[in-house]
Amino acid sequence: MTSDRGYYLAMAALCERISGAVAPPADLARAELRACSQNGEDGVLAELLRRTGVSAQPSFVEFGIESGFEGNCVFLADVLGWHGAFMEADPTHHAALAAKYSANPRVRTLRGAVTPGNVCALFGALRVPPDPDVISIDIDGADYWVWRALEGYRPRVLVIEYNGGLGTDDALVVPEDFGGWDGSNYFGASITALVRLGRAKGYTLVHTELSGANAFFVRADLAPAFPEPALIRSPNYGLRAVAHPPDPAGRAYVRDPPT
Repeated sequence: MTSDRGYYLAMAALCERISGAVAPPADLARAELRACSQNGEDGVLAELLRRTGVSAQPSFVEFGIESGFEGNCVFLADVLGWHGAFMEADPTHHAALAAKYSANPRVRTLRGAVTPGNVCALFGALRVPPDPDVISIDIDGADYWVWRALEGYRPRVLVIEYNGGLGTDDALVVPEDFGGWDGSNYFGASITALVRLGRAKGYTLVHTELSGANAFFVRADLAPAFPEPALIRSPNYGLRAVAHPPDPAGRAYVRDPPT
């Protein structure tokens, strides 16, 4: 099988960016670049980490990673050699994930569904340091509640999925006991809800990527290096103006959830 030449070119460009070997882009949208991520998250993370710096032994945590073929922290694990942990609930996906990293002592994998009730215990079981450099949350549902429940961990950068279809006017989120995504547009939280939660936890929104799927927060003590994001993006999945279909059940959201 022939490898994708573009993949290696993107990895080289990312390494240059995170090292500061190239001039920073005028805004974070211009930093977007895909090598191992689903969209342009690789490039955004590289630029954020270039500005914030990283710890002496940089680390990450990502859950909702599936097989590890792509993800927000795959570049950090596979190319930069960071220590970290991947969590995945699906048994088939986790088997592939565990096989991929079986020979890599720096990366731990765990099979399990992350919930507000167990997230801190899972972090403890994985020996996550209190200040990992990156945490990425993408569980297609109760992401808001999991971040809210995560106490005692202060990453430099937190990436979290948001529901761009909910607009920016209201703080809306699925109930904490959300049973799981069914492929409709009923999932997650509005960007306004996440911004409020982020402020309560000491984080500042710095970017929403072009596909309208992920929001990037930086710890407030590091955030002065970033301007306020110019745009909050609606769903543009695959950069093809695709959005999820309406919820056939017409379920209600929790308005103004606790932070």
